[in-house]
Amino acid sequence: MNHPMSDALDGRSVVITRSASQNASLRMLLEARGAAVIEVPLIAIEEPEDDGRDRDEMLQRLHEFDWVVVTSTNGADRVAPFVSAAHAAGDNEHFPQFAAVGEATAQSLQTNVRLVAEPARASVLAGQFPDGPGSVLVVQGNLADDELPAALGAKGWSVTKVVAYRTVQLRPTPEMMETALRSDVLLLASGSAATAWVDAFGVTTPPVVASIGPSTTKVAERLGIAVTTTATEQSLGALIEAAANSIGA
Repeated sequence: MNHPMSDALDGRSVVITRSASQNASLRMLLEARGAAVIEVPLIAIEEPEDDGRDRDEMLQRLHEFDWVVVTSTNGADRVAPFVSAAHAAGDNEHFPQFAAVGEATAQSLQTNVRLVAEPARASVLAGQFPDGPGSVLVVQGNLADDELPAALGAKGWSVTKVVAYRTVQLRPTPEMMETALRSDVLLLASGSAATAWVDAFGVTTPPVVASIGPSTTKVAERLGIAVTTTATEQSLGALIEAAANSIGA
């Protein structure tokens, strides 16, 4: 693919902070543009405190809900096996409709998704969601706020929330920190990554800081990080493009 700004990232060092298991696609996209990728995993995705018992119990009862709302790919990855098991068992008589925050989340569910919020924001999904009554299962991470469940409740739905995964902070080694601070660009792919960065590094950053979306930028700026640029849509491609445009500007 020909990128008009591909030379902007060529030879530049770019710090990515996503959990190691999520870095492969981002690393590939950056290396295709000639960037030197510096991995400093500041967050890891782990099972909930109860090892996922509550989540699994709830997901085995998918047929009891009118809608299942999934807010992230991490949540979708945990929902998908239960969806395919229900399909395989022929539990389709009363099968919920699915709603997802963003196209990547929808694809990770590996089923027909009725409502996809684009741009990928919970507030956008809340605005698009139909009025109740009925029952909704909201599948989120442990750091998610109550904004979406509250908005759906206000629309007349009976909302059940379940924590699908935990985001935990990791502590980088001094060597990793030194390399990161000498880099050209920092990519922030979530608000929790911004929080973890400040906990590890304070507000010192590489010269260019690119954020994946308005909510991530809001968290970063509230913590004192100077965000250079915010992606036009919540996708890895748009995040990389925003960083490239900032270097090239």
